Amino acid sequence: VQTCALPSISSPELRKSSGKKLKKGEKEPLAEQLSTGIFAWAVLLGYGLFGEQFVGRVRGKGIALHSGVINDFCKRFYIPNKMRQKYIQTAKKNGHDLGFLVPGGYFGDGLAGEAAMKWWKSTGW
Repeated sequence: VQTCALPSISSPELRKSSGKKLKKGEKEPLAEQLSTGIFAWAVLLGYGLFGEQFVGRVRGKGIALHSGVINDFCKRFYIPNKMRQKYIQTAKKNGHDLGFLVPGGYFGDGLAGEAAMKWWKSTGW
């Protein structure tokens, strides 16, 4: 019986980037954005339905809440600031690897973006 070691998350085999930098103002192709992570399709669908501004605000609120939870956890258990920063950096890397941080750039206001932003502002967030 042969055993096969699985690559770690940080292995070069699992990295999707082609290595080339985009020029200023150039958008990452949709096909590459879709292959960013398992939830990239949902974020891109959200862009198309609710618009990039709305999805960006919701994502920003989610990131702020998650950072707050990490900070509260670290305060509660007296975890040093350097370790807290590493937790936050790990959360950002995981969010990127899962596809939550795809840049978009193709959808603008989406189908219901104006209504979504009106609702967002009415909630006071």
